[in-house]
Amino acid sequence: QKQIRRDSCASTFVQKRHKIHTPFVFKLISFNKLVTGFVNIPVRTNIRPHTSEMDRVPVQPKSYPTNLLQKDWTKRAIYERCGQAFVDKVHDMEVKDDDVWIVTLPKCGTTWMQELLWLVMNDFDFEAARNEHLEVRTPFLEFDFLIHKDLNRALAPVEALKSPRLIKSHMPLPLLPQQLWTKKPKLIYVYRNPKDYIVSRYYHVRSIGFGMSTTLEQFVLETLDEDADVPSEDFEHVAEFYELRNEPWIFYTSFERMKMNLRQVIEDICKFLNKTITEQQMEQMLKHLSFEEMKKNPKLNHHWEFEQIRAKHQTKHENHNFVRRGKAGGYKDELSSDIIAKMDERIQQNLDYYKLSLQKLLLLDENTPL
Repeated sequence: QKQIRRDSCASTFVQKRHKIHTPFVFKLISFNKLVTGFVNIPVRTNIRPHTSEMDRVPVQPKSYPTNLLQKDWTKRAIYERCGQAFVDKVHDMEVKDDDVWIVTLPKCGTTWMQELLWLVMNDFDFEAARNEHLEVRTPFLEFDFLIHKDLNRALAPVEALKSPRLIKSHMPLPLLPQQLWTKKPKLIYVYRNPKDYIVSRYYHVRSIGFGMSTTLEQFVLETLDEDADVPSEDFEHVAEFYELRNEPWIFYTSFERMKMNLRQVIEDICKFLNKTITEQQMEQMLKHLSFEEMKKNPKLNHHWEFEQIRAKHQTKHENHNFVRRGKAGGYKDELSSDIIAKMDERIQQNLDYYKLSLQKLLLLDENTPL
């Protein structure tokens, strides 16, 4: 029965993306199962080439965090560009008790929080932070495999870190290492208004040479079209962590809260990590983490990662700073009212599914305009 449900999820995915009739889809799945022993359908998302330079395939973790979330995981369809072999490797990786994990959707304030966390964990060593790229100090778990496609070295950047390690990932909750759910190291999750992070993603993908012929409004519409399921993949990503927000080892926050009161978030993080901070260190943090300082800091603008991506794909690109605007509500300056209305409708469909408001997901007062 579980296999049938997974096959059904895969067939629905292929049909939606490629408009293939049901009988053909199930024949494709059955043939693939005969050859490989499990469902593993390579899917290229042609709708959104600017984020799908690599195939996305349906994947399944070896086990689910049933000790934390009680849900029907057989209905949780998951698609990853890294593929099943990498998913299995991550599932089995060693998690250390003093690890700190930062998990987000892309362009939700990850870099901002990464730098904050690294400094708190490393006794506010600003000089060391200014002398080494952020992505070297705190590796992106999926990055090496996405670039090199070599399982033998896929986790090497993380494994080479000295403890305590700060590890970044965009993977959804069920694909994170199994030991996370038993050892329960510190984990920070940051969310952001989807209208802002979708706009931010547009400029990000153009910086690495994808979607160069796509306008911002086309990108938004294609994003809505691709993630048309309710709940969408992005909303499943955040909703699962939101449900765990009161776990003592999980710190859930938002980009908007950081914008409203960065000092308070820094204080909360220090308490969460059992660290102390002086007023002098706080003033240094507030300056170092300001948008103006981060925008001109080459160690925080992912130059190291961008060089590898551009070298691999040899694509033309635009030079948008990774730290571009750093503004909450900036989408209002760039999108038409019609496009915003379409985004609001899709967002509300997902919020209704979870019986939540966007303000709740962002930890804001219910009357806060978004």
